Amino acid sequence: MSDQQAESLPADGSPEKMDRVRDIIFGPQMRDYEQRFKQIQRDLDRLQTELGHLTDRLAEQDAGQLKKLQALHRDMRQSDEDIRTELRQTADKLTFDKVDRLTLGELFIELGSHLKMGGSLAGLADWLKNLDEKAT
Repeated sequence: MSDQQAESLPADGSPEKMDRVRDIIFGPQMRDYEQRFKQIQRDLDRLQTELGHLTDRLAEQDAGQLKKLQALHRDMRQSDEDIRTELRQTADKLTFDKVDRLTLGELFIELGSHLKMGGSLAGLADWLKNLDEKAT
C-alpha cells in the first residue's frame, strides 16, 4: 500500500484491521516461528549452562592433575636426591674400606714368602692375625 492510500484510510480502527488481516494471513506461521525461536532459545540456554558446568569440571580436573604432577615431581626429586646420597655414601665407604694396591701387593708377597718357606696353616693364621693387629 502506498503512503497516500495509508493516509486516505479512516483513522478509526484501520491499524487494528491491518493487524487482524496480518494475523489471519501470517498468524499461524508467526506463532510457529515464535515457538521454534523459544525452543531454540531454551536449548541454547541449556547448552550454555552445561558448557559452564563442563568448563568448571575441566578446571577442577586440571587443578587436580596439576597438584598430582607437582607431587610426583617432588617425589621424583626426593627419590633422585636419596639415590644420589646413597651412591655417595657407598662410594665413600668403598674408598675408605678398600685396600690400596701397594698394601695388597705387599700382603701377597708376604703370603707367598710364608708359603714358600713351608709355613703351616696355623702359622699362616697367626701371621694374618698379627698383620691385622698391626693395621689397627
